[in-house]
Parts: sequence; C-alpha cells; structure tokens
Amino acid sequence: MAIQTSVQETINALNAIFERHKNDRICVLGTTCCGKTTLLKQIPGCVDLDDELWPQLTGEEADFISRKPWTKEIGDFIDKLVYERISVKPGHPLFTTIIVDCEAVVYLDISDALLAEHCRKRGNSFIDAKKVKDAVEEDWNHHREKGGKTFYYLFVTE
Repeated sequence: MAIQTSVQETINALNAIFERHKNDRICVLGTTCCGKTTLLKQIPGCVDLDDELWPQLTGEEADFISRKPWTKEIGDFIDKLVYERISVKPGHPLFTTIIVDCEAVVYLDISDALLAEHCRKRGNSFIDAKKVKDAVEEDWNHHREKGGKTFYYLFVTE
C-alpha cells in the first residue's frame, strides 16, 4: 500500500496501521531528518530507536557511530548493535532506520529536495542523510524481497 501524506495525514495513516496491527511488532522506517521524531512524539506508545540503543552503548561504540561523515562501515556496525540489543514489543511501534524482527513495516519516504530542506533547518549534513536514506531503502527492498511481513509505504510531503 502506498500513500502520499502531509504530517496530519501521516499521523492518521500511522494510527490506522497501528490499530490494524495492535498485536504485532511494527517498525516505522525512515532516514535521518524525515520526521520520525516529530511523528512519534505525537503518537502515544511509540518508541525511538535512539532512546533504546544509546543508553546501552559503551563510550567507544557511541564515539564510533557518531563519526562524520557517515559510512557504510558505521551503518553496518549500527545494524549489528541493533540486531543484538533491540527488540520490538507489540503495541509499541519502533521508529528506526533499521528493520528488526517484526510483523509489519512502514516506510516513511521523503524526496531528496525535502530531505535537503529538513537537513538545512536542523543543521545536519544532507550528504550523510542521503547515504542513510540509500541504506534504509536497501534494507526496505531486501526485506520486501524476502517477504513474510506486511509492508506500508508513506511518502511524506512536508
């Protein structure tokens, strides 16, 4: 299912998906600066990957994954840490950049132009955000090819 959405439409769509899958584990997938944090703050019961992962990191791990520019090596290391340490609980959708064990996945896609605008506003690197977006899309496509999950695609427009 693919839907093009504004912020309120995205919240409404997510709430409908969460209600439909209220007994399932759900990953809400998206790149840096696509609006995950803004959305999860407006929907009760959601969990932010960063809030779950960062408290579990050693200083060395945190330093490594915070390096700039973002590289595939950093992304692969983050994937490893997330797969080892993070689990999704039914009724508490995980907003993430990585698909972990779950029954449903929602991909929050964003155009490169809007991503660049969001990065400028937050003082983030568009190049790094675009690299993360490419890795997120690769993960999305890989899991879709494997099947076994329900997939939703939302194209965020603001």
